[in-house]
Amino acid sequence: MDASSTADIEQPVQRQLDAYNARDIDAFMPWWSEDCRCYEFPDRLLARGAAEIRARHLARFQEPNLHGQLIRRIVVANLVVDQEIVTRSFPDGPGEVDVVAIYEIAEGRIANAWFRMGPPRLHASPAGALRPATAEDAGAIRSLVREAYAKWIPVIGREPLPMTADPAEAVRKHRIDLLHMGGTLAAIIETVPGDGHLLIANVAVLPAFQNRGLGRRLLAHAEQLAAAQGHPVVRLFTNKLFAANVQLYRKLGYGVDREERSALGITVYMSKPIRIEG
Repeated sequence: MDASSTADIEQPVQRQLDAYNARDIDAFMPWWSEDCRCYEFPDRLLARGAAEIRARHLARFQEPNLHGQLIRRIVVANLVVDQEIVTRSFPDGPGEVDVVAIYEIAEGRIANAWFRMGPPRLHASPAGALRPATAEDAGAIRSLVREAYAKWIPVIGREPLPMTADPAEAVRKHRIDLLHMGGTLAAIIETVPGDGHLLIANVAVLPAFQNRGLGRRLLAHAEQLAAAQGHPVVRLFTNKLFAANVQLYRKLGYGVDREERSALGITVYMSKPIRIEG
């Protein structure tokens, strides 16, 4: 194959990589054929056709850390094989992953693509990074939750249920992610896998760190976890008298499924659908 033929074959691959790094879906899609297919190597179908490719990458392009670094490329006939290091926003934080991508080119566009990825390597945790709780964190979790929920005691006339829960048991049975700010435990989120959904059992922010967007960040983290674990829905519940919480959840796309009255008051059950990548 002469140099001009090689350049023609690799052009759609390079152009889509440039658009990928720019997170520009309109520049990305013209390099894929209408009936293209993407596979996890060797044969697990990830996306069929341009519409599914577009939807998959629209979600991917929301990641703030996204970048593909080309390490090596070879061209054989109408196949382009790239070795890349891709920076991603994983549920547990930013990191990178080794990727081998094989592209089949037909009529100047990508007809088929196969991807093989290695295990993610998380970057060193910066200030404000999330980490999973361990048994040693139970005491700090208890203190934070009691401080975070104390303001609701006058509203409902009792301690909210999270204040009475056993954090040591919760750490053993559930996933609790911790957010530290300047060496202080500032916020926590507790999630529990359910039947076809991920439940947010508790989200709490220390009063000194409230109104800084940490609650929104924790909810977004839970939604990333749900997508990564294959759960199409995130669910949560709260007391109806926690009006500010209900309002925040509504703003973030959670709808009310139902309300239930009990001796403890009215519980509002809410949920949000989650896009799951192939």
